[in-house]
Amino acid sequence: MAEGAIKISELRELAIGLFDFLEGQGFDCIDVKQSQYWKVYFADAFDLSPPALVMGDVYDDLNDVRAEVKGSNDDTVAWHAFMHLSGLMNFVACAAESGHLTKRTAMEKH
Repeated sequence: MAEGAIKISELRELAIGLFDFLEGQGFDCIDVKQSQYWKVYFADAFDLSPPALVMGDVYDDLNDVRAEVKGSNDDTVAWHAFMHLSGLMNFVACAAESGHLTKRTAMEKH
């Protein structure tokens, strides 16, 4: 395990690239079949002892990220927004793997 640093700008560009790829393939939304999911609290994920599971919900994640991005610029809120964003990113990965990404038809675009 090497110490080092990861640039925020690189993470941003990677995320944009991934979303650009999905949209370039025609995907524009995700079907929500199950909004609740199991997750590991972020602080526990980096403690190598066995973590406790907690229940998350993608709609709760989305609403919290929306509120925190639009609301405060207080960096004490950043950890909370990123915790919810990680739940959404796991949701996107699961949806991509299970075929729950949706492409709009030509008629729906108009």
